[in-house]
Amino acid sequence: MGIEIGAIIGAISAVTGVVGQVVASSAAKKAAAAQEKANDIQAAQTKVESLESRRQRVREERIRRARILASSENAGTGGSSGEIGAIGALNSNLGSMISQSAGQGRANDGINKNNQRATDFSNRAQTISGFTGAIQNGLNSFGSIFDRE
Repeated sequence: MGIEIGAIIGAISAVTGVVGQVVASSAAKKAAAAQEKANDIQAAQTKVESLESRRQRVREERIRRARILASSENAGTGGSSGEIGAIGALNSNLGSMISQSAGQGRANDGINKNNQRATDFSNRAQTISGFTGAIQNGLNSFGSIFDRE
């Protein structure tokens, strides 16, 4: 009689542990999916901000270029080496800023993707650990019914 009740309690314990782990695993998967969606939204927002920043830089460069050209023409030095040099510097600075912004965007994408992968692997490890713990507890409970004192 004692062995039957112990076996039933051990089986219930094992089933409860496994069910608990299945529920926890499902919740972890949902959390990972939500985190991935949040990362995607953040990446999209960063891209929008980056594009707006580039547009603003291009606008500012056009304004500076127009001022240089107007000043040069007003001073009677249109086409001079000073004008050409100033416009060349504007082009160089703008190109540098745009490439730096693009590089930062790619770096952010890489960081987000790798953070998501790390979260996914961590969730998998926790799920596996939980399953093995539940199985071990069930086996221990089942084995204890045979201990005689």
